[in-house]
Amino acid sequence: MSEIRGEKVSFNKKDITPLDHLPSAQAEDAIIVHCPPPRSRVRRIGRTLVLLAMLVLTAIGSSIFAIEGGVVDGTLSTRATNALNDAIGPRYAASVGSAAIRFDSDFRLAIEARDVDIIEQATGVRLTRTAAMRMAIDPLALLAGRVSIRHMEADGIHVDTGALPSGEPMALSQVRVDKLPGLLEQAFQRLDEARGLMARTGTQSIRISGVEVLLPAGPGRDPLTLQVDELDLAYSEPGEIAVTGEVRLDGQPAELVARASVVDGVTSALSATLSELEVTPFLLRRADNGAARDGVQGTVDVDLSAVRARESTPPAITATVRNSPGLFYFDGIEQELSGGAINAAYDFSKHSLELLQSEIRFGPTVLPFVGAVIDLDRLVPGETRPGFGINLLVSGGRAVAEGSPEEPTTFDLRAGGHYLAVERELQFDDMLVSSPQGTMAGSLKVRFGDESPEISFGARLPSMQVTGVKQLWPFWMARKAREWATQNMFGGTVTNGSLAVFIPAGRMKGPGHPLELDDDELQISFAINDARMNMPGQIPPLRDVEGRFDLRGEVMNVDIASAASYFPSGRSVTVRDSRFVLPSTYAKPLMGDLSLQVSGAADAIAELADFQPLNALKETDFAPEDFSGSASAKVTARFGLISEHQPPEPTWNTEIQLNDVNVAQPFSGRSISDVSGVLRVDPQAARLEARVTIDDVPAEIALVEPVGTRSTVARERVVKATLNNAQRDVLTPGLEDIVNGSMKAEVRLLDNDRQSLKLDLTNATLSVPGIGWSKGSGIPARATFDVVKDGETDRIENFELSGEGFGAQGSLTLQDGALQTAQFSRMRLSPSDDFAASVKRQRGGLHVTVTGSSADMRPVLRQLRSSGESDDGADMDVTVELKLDQAIGFNDERLRNVSMLFSAAGGTVSAADLSAVTSSGEAVVSRMQQGNTISLTSGDAGAVARFADLYNRMRGGLLNLTLRAQEGRIWSGSIDIRNFGLVNEAKLQSLVSTPVGKDGRSLNAAVKRDIDISSARFQRGFARIVYRDSVLAVENGIVRGEQIGASFQGVVRDAAGNTDLTGTFMPAYGLNRLFGELPIIGAILGNGRDRGLIGITFKLEGPFAEPRLTINPLSIIAPGIFRQIFEFQ
Repeated sequence: MSEIRGEKVSFNKKDITPLDHLPSAQAEDAIIVHCPPPRSRVRRIGRTLVLLAMLVLTAIGSSIFAIEGGVVDGTLSTRATNALNDAIGPRYAASVGSAAIRFDSDFRLAIEARDVDIIEQATGVRLTRTAAMRMAIDPLALLAGRVSIRHMEADGIHVDTGALPSGEPMALSQVRVDKLPGLLEQAFQRLDEARGLMARTGTQSIRISGVEVLLPAGPGRDPLTLQVDELDLAYSEPGEIAVTGEVRLDGQPAELVARASVVDGVTSALSATLSELEVTPFLLRRADNGAARDGVQGTVDVDLSAVRARESTPPAITATVRNSPGLFYFDGIEQELSGGAINAAYDFSKHSLELLQSEIRFGPTVLPFVGAVIDLDRLVPGETRPGFGINLLVSGGRAVAEGSPEEPTTFDLRAGGHYLAVERELQFDDMLVSSPQGTMAGSLKVRFGDESPEISFGARLPSMQVTGVKQLWPFWMARKAREWATQNMFGGTVTNGSLAVFIPAGRMKGPGHPLELDDDELQISFAINDARMNMPGQIPPLRDVEGRFDLRGEVMNVDIASAASYFPSGRSVTVRDSRFVLPSTYAKPLMGDLSLQVSGAADAIAELADFQPLNALKETDFAPEDFSGSASAKVTARFGLISEHQPPEPTWNTEIQLNDVNVAQPFSGRSISDVSGVLRVDPQAARLEARVTIDDVPAEIALVEPVGTRSTVARERVVKATLNNAQRDVLTPGLEDIVNGSMKAEVRLLDNDRQSLKLDLTNATLSVPGIGWSKGSGIPARATFDVVKDGETDRIENFELSGEGFGAQGSLTLQDGALQTAQFSRMRLSPSDDFAASVKRQRGGLHVTVTGSSADMRPVLRQLRSSGESDDGADMDVTVELKLDQAIGFNDERLRNVSMLFSAAGGTVSAADLSAVTSSGEAVVSRMQQGNTISLTSGDAGAVARFADLYNRMRGGLLNLTLRAQEGRIWSGSIDIRNFGLVNEAKLQSLVSTPVGKDGRSLNAAVKRDIDISSARFQRGFARIVYRDSVLAVENGIVRGEQIGASFQGVVRDAAGNTDLTGTFMPAYGLNRLFGELPIIGAILGNGRDRGLIGITFKLEGPFAEPRLTINPLSIIAPGIFRQIFEFQ
């Protein structure tokens, strides 16, 4: 240890072992000794410095406490208010709610003023309010004697610009383009002043937030609000100033970035960008209901750049406005604004504002353009009026009408003009549009005033394709006419066009007052050549259109001189002298009027009429191919063009001229052909008036058929024709038993199964089956009745026959065209008729029943007498029942209490029962005996003969007639009449007084006295009769009287209505016949029992009504049996 005494030994920390690690410290219940470290000099110095720091901090804390505690706030607020009032002048008063001085977070001394208001002294209106203004001052610089404002803040600024005083507006006549360089220099100078102020005060940044500016608004509109959420202005050491922040216009944010560059201590350049600026509040006007009316809706980005003139740098001013996609509105009509960019620069050498290559896009329409604005006196030397010269050029523009399927139209536009500032008049005298489709030249004048401007525009189109016209037509000009042209006109060329628009000052009144020009203010006209025009609905378009378009005010006319329309079926029609009209392009709903005159084949016209919206053949059984022939039609229609307008249902009318048109499809079961006339069709009904052939029957038809299931028009059909028998059976079958000959018919449809007929039967023969009555041709007669179709049965109802002296009422039933029943409630076939009749078909025959008070039986009797003239109905089974109070016959004879039953089958009479009383009170009775024998008995044979018009000179007599039916329709029998007389029979007088022979002696001369036969009485008349093959013959006929007698035989009447009778007339028959009673001599001299000594043979021949009498003169002198030699054979 001694060797190293006095030497310095050094230990590091690793060589020092803590005491608690030594072995002694490891014992149980170890003793731990704490030794304080020795005091050092450094520690003493530190304690001194801490004491000094605490004294400084105490002083600083006392200052901070005094500042933060607001000890000086009252004095500061007063002084701040006084300073503001001195700054703003006597017109306004400033008030500061409170002022304070504090430290900010960066320990800078901050002066703050709260609730700072600027108030107008006269009105007391508060113009602005600022919630808080702060300035951060560097305290160290302040201790050094300098004021350094490191930062400034303003928050909660509210400005109402509507309360600010209005100054005189800048007169546009004082604005010049060439003053822009001077204004630019002034702007740079102001920037230099601001930059110098910030540099002197040491202000590094300024922040403005919570700014709200209320911009003035027009009447009835809400004011606009401009808000500054946060705006930072920063000053950098080289002297540059940068501004960044966010502003809001009506709640829509926009970013602002601006920078001013400094070179050699002065501001040399300025650039600013405003992004996403919402221009809708400024540039869009709305209607009263809030809908967009006029202007632009969208956002823009604005870039501004300026360079200050220096020795080494030329000045420059450029601006770019970029438009984001939005909408452009004019008079409430929107147009897509797809975007664009407008580039502008000031040309310092030309002193003009140049529009550099720019572009605006409206949907697919693109407008690339350049232009320039220059002071007018620089453009026109010597011009003293203030204003601007304007030049625009669109090169390579592309126009596409909205919704148009056609290719875009490329075009160039040149517009040169000027604006007069004092007159406030904009005028483009030189406007030219050029494109491959054609050219247009025009001019524009706009005169501004206190109200909306006066606008006048005119243009000429020498020639341009329709495509170009549609694509270049401005969307806001006559927009409804433009929409129609865009959607409905294709191809072709427009020539000789003109356009004139005049909008008076004050006419454009904004929202709620749409711009509606009259016919003096809006005129568009041009000729159309070889174009295609669409038709409404599904009507095929018109092609090869030659016509003219004319728009005057609200009325649009498209006149079509000629065109053609081709259908998908291959059919076509020709169009002439037609028109399409929009009567009011301003009205809602928008309606169109169409008038087409077309001609062509009938099937093509029918197909045209069947297109929607006409639908003339809809819900019918007809198709276009059912028609053949030729036709022409005039179609008029009125319909809505825009479904959103909820227009009324279309109304239309078609008038078709038909020329020999045939209809293949049966109409109501009948064939229709050779139709010539007019067919009118509308949404309710089709009406036809024409000459037609119906089932080969020429006729005139008037027809009404409902169109569609909703039609309220009743079906009508009137057919008029003059029919012969064959034609009558086609249209009105079953009348052949009633009508024969020509008649005029009118058939009217009452409903689907019922039709009414009116017949003019003047030229026809009318007969009643089973009764025998008939009307001859030439006698006026009318018949009306209804025909009801019920399957195969036709019912004739409400039958009424009227004529002079006759008529009938009733009904008939026909089955397969054959008469089944006929019920006549009233029959008046002659003036004295008053009865009812019914006819029923039974087992192939007719059953006729007649009842009433009176009936003229002459037609029946006449038919019986002439039944041999015709075989018609010979095989028909007929049963006639008759019950009458009286029956009227010929010669004014009447039978009372008539009851008759007559029945015949196959020409064989099975019943012939009659009972009646003559006018003299004698009975007339007929009975059918033994099935084939008819016996007729009457106490007044003369009345029966007169009644039947057999012979009217007989008086009285007991009649007994017996007829027996034999094979071959032969009737034979006898007639026996007793105790009767003949009165005034001229034929008898001729027999006795007619001279005959060579000596001219008469029968009176032969008996040497005048035989009086004016009234001859007879005891008996008898003859055997035979009726065969319509021939009535007699034999062994004898008449016995007191004065005269006769024997006769021969044909009373044959099938031709002629008589051929021979016989012997014997005067003084009572005495004369005595010779016949003598034996032997009587046989010779009297010529038999019923013959006399003296007589004359005669012959009656010729027509039954007027037979010729012939006498054999030799028979007068031949007595008895010798007279047979001279009898007629």
